[in-house]
Amino acid sequence: MSLSKNTKILLVVVVVIVVILAGFAALTYLGQKKENQILIGMPLPLNSPIGQNMLDSAQLAVNQINSAGGVTINGSKYTLSIVKYDTQEADPSIPVSNGQAAITALVSSDHVNFLVGGYRSDVVDAELPLAAQDHVVYITFGADPEISTFVQQNYQANKYIFNGFVNSTEQGMQYGGLPVYLLLAHKEGLFPVNITNFAVLGEQAAWTQPDIGNGGKSSPLYGAFEAAGFNVTYINYFPLNPPGGSYDTLFSQLAQLNTQAIYILAAGTETPLLISDWNSFNWQADQGTSGNKPLMMGADVMSEMEGSTYNYFNATHGASNGELSFGWGPMLPINITNSSVPFYNAFVSAYHFNPIFEDGFVYSSIYYLAKAIEKAQSLSSNQVIPYLEQTNYSGPAGIIKFAANHALSISLTPEPSVPAVAMQWHSDGKLYLVWTSLHPLYFQNMQVTNGTVIKDFNVTL
Repeated sequence: MSLSKNTKILLVVVVVIVVILAGFAALTYLGQKKENQILIGMPLPLNSPIGQNMLDSAQLAVNQINSAGGVTINGSKYTLSIVKYDTQEADPSIPVSNGQAAITALVSSDHVNFLVGGYRSDVVDAELPLAAQDHVVYITFGADPEISTFVQQNYQANKYIFNGFVNSTEQGMQYGGLPVYLLLAHKEGLFPVNITNFAVLGEQAAWTQPDIGNGGKSSPLYGAFEAAGFNVTYINYFPLNPPGGSYDTLFSQLAQLNTQAIYILAAGTETPLLISDWNSFNWQADQGTSGNKPLMMGADVMSEMEGSTYNYFNATHGASNGELSFGWGPMLPINITNSSVPFYNAFVSAYHFNPIFEDGFVYSSIYYLAKAIEKAQSLSSNQVIPYLEQTNYSGPAGIIKFAANHALSISLTPEPSVPAVAMQWHSDGKLYLVWTSLHPLYFQNMQVTNGTVIKDFNVTL
């Protein structure tokens, strides 16, 4: 039977209407699904293992929370979902504009409910006004004390900003003592390496300014180390792109000054070259070390990484052997809190990589943000902020609380609430726990220049 022209047109119209209605139904379904999601925007340097680790830490927490039933608001279950943005901020050029673009895109285009992330303080500092003006809670992890000063200067306008990490001033309160204890250990005959002649190198970034200042004798760290018994041979910023692609000129200057130890502050991706040159440089002219290379120590973020996707020992072709690396949280299976070792094991099992300095803090932030949302029974940042301010969360890196200016509040007695950790690369290509501020006078697994490992020793004050 043939259909009339009008009948055919009618059928086409019906089919089109059905398709359109099906489309609306699909859109309605997706809309309902999105309404039951809490979107967390994460601006991160995903071009670096640092940013990838931070994302992995957050995703681990998100998976655990969602598996346990998600977040309940007014009787409805919500799941957490991450929206990521690659800021590439770990790059030595420190691309500030990328961070600003990330905040704008995540808030205006992706319509995230909250922001968690940020790493390089210079980039974070530029992101803060944008998050604040959009009235979106931003839990960030830069080490610049100015992050919390931003809140303090105008609380009502900037209350949306929380610093979920240890700022550089608080960092120095703990791991700044480690070289002092090593110097005492040498004087007590417990440690064979003399580190009296001490040099300080920092990357030029916002978070190192409170420590390095203008360099030289005017540097805040200069007086502090001199008062602790060190002869500070050099203190200044090191170039991210050294002339000729080598740090040999800098190390030659340190050798002529008889430098016995080098203390570095570096959060970027430039240190494999610095460490490789430290290892290969001919230190014969350094009379302070009898021609041996100085002991290398400090907050070298890249040196904390031991995993299948990136391994610092391999990246430096073994040059990092002997380097002491300072950081925070369970970068090795360290029992800081009851959740530290379970977090470490879960992270390594999932990603085949060790957690590094910020990972325990990022992981914790997802949990205490979720708790604050449930207490507020709202996705409004203004409603959630009072409960974030009341945070008292025991996470893998320690006890998380916030001060009035939304800085991480850290108590040092009777033991640090958020303790520092030091590890060391050994000649076997593995990281070993050396020290924590939980037991500041106790050292273990200390490898000296000739490869000898001192099992343990206690310093006497």
